[in-house]
Amino acid sequence: MTLPNLETALEVERDHKHLTEQMARFKLFVKSEPEPEHYSRWRLEFLWQLRDFKNRLLKHFDLEEEGGFMEDVMVMAPHCARQIKELKKEHERIPVLMDGILAELKAMTKMDSDKLARIQSRISEVMGTLREHENQEHKLIQNAYYSEYGGPA
Repeated sequence: MTLPNLETALEVERDHKHLTEQMARFKLFVKSEPEPEHYSRWRLEFLWQLRDFKNRLLKHFDLEEEGGFMEDVMVMAPHCARQIKELKKEHERIPVLMDGILAELKAMTKMDSDKLARIQSRISEVMGTLREHENQEHKLIQNAYYSEYGGPA
């Protein structure tokens, strides 16, 4: 294993941190409920933020999959193959869940507190899934990369 692969792992870790920060900012916006007269503008901003977050997340998944992270972990920790396979499935599942939320929000052309509460709940569930997903990847990095290079495991 060459040093650039360690650099990829560190880049993934940095990206996890940035993603977590973006999730926190997005969560604050999601919790807000607009006044009915400002709903259209608020909804548009919500759609844009959700799309931006989804796009950012897809780029993060690309870094992990195409940047070599998953393959390196598989080589260094083949006993983690099942876990890696599950994480890759989540890379496909999480954006689909977000697409469903986007569709529900787009269909909500007028302010509806009950529907908004359901959307907020679905977003919280996706964020929880994503947090757990990122935690599992962090553990993989610690177990595989840090052990390989003699760092803390």
